[in-house]
This record gives sequence, C-alpha cells and structure tokens, in this order.
Amino acid sequence: MGKYAIHTKWEWPDGVPSADTMQGWHREFKSQTKAEDIIWFQIDENTHQSVIIFSSEADAKSELEMRQKQREQSINETGHKMVEETMGPVLSIMSEV
Repeated sequence: MGKYAIHTKWEWPDGVPSADTMQGWHREFKSQTKAEDIIWFQIDENTHQSVIIFSSEADAKSELEMRQKQREQSINETGHKMVEETMGPVLSIMSEV
C-alpha cells in the first residue's frame, strides 16, 4: 500500500474551535501540503484528534519541518497543546479494498 498516517491528540484550554473555523484552516492549508487527507474530529469540549494520510512515508517526512513550524505558530496563537502523536505505515483502508 505504501501510505503513511500521522495521528495526533490536542487539548484546547478554551474549547475546541468550531467546525467552520477548522474548515477554514483546512482551506488555507490544502494547497501547501502533500497530504491526501486530514481529518479532525472532536472527542470532548476541549479535545480533538487528527489523522493525516500521506501517499508515502517520504512525503510525510518531507513536510516534518513545515508541520513543526505551523504547529508552533498556531500553538502560540491559541494556547492549545499536543498531548500525543503516533505515526506509521497504513495497513488497510476500507474504501480501497
């Protein structure tokens, strides 16, 4: 398969932003990434998680520095924090079998 996934969990001190706000961030970022998709989902009032799917591990690694800089900037602006990050090769995607 070759695809690669990054999963993160985030805490927001003043609550998870609205869906409209998060979709706006996706619209701004979409042309800057090689990611096939980025999915953000709410866990509770102050927590969201994300999954980023790349075509390859090489694509994911090529954007590591950019991702880190973007995270630092947004953390400074909003005060949220990442509490977990995991990554690895995708084993299966139901829509592709």
